[in-house]
Amino acid sequence: MNISVTLAVISLIFMGLSSFMNKVAVSNDLYFPPLLMIINVCYIVMALIIHMNQKQPFVITPRMLGIGSLVGLFGSIGYVCMFYALNNGGMGSVVFPIVGLSLIVSVILSIAIYQEPLTVGRIVGLSLGLGSIILLSR
Repeated sequence: MNISVTLAVISLIFMGLSSFMNKVAVSNDLYFPPLLMIINVCYIVMALIIHMNQKQPFVITPRMLGIGSLVGLFGSIGYVCMFYALNNGGMGSVVFPIVGLSLIVSVILSIAIYQEPLTVGRIVGLSLGLGSIILLSR
């Protein structure tokens, strides 16, 4: 297994744990705004650790500011909607598979914008993934 796939699998595990902890937070009646702030402090700490280890100059360019703002905006809206779906009685076994469809958006945009190849294997894989998510959300 190459390093990209290994890191993707590690990401899958930790993102899954992160999503599950949202359900734990809802089950414990935690108020969302301070929870979101704590989560973002963890992101900041991780960014600082990575920055200190890479020993590169800390520079924020206009392009970085724009892209980072869009990532933050889109991610925040998605995260808040997921949290409120759980908070309004959504079962994790339904909400998480639906949110998991976000990978379809990423793949379609990568193919459309970066001309990544769309092979038969990828079409089959996406179809199977989509099918499994639909079945899990019922």
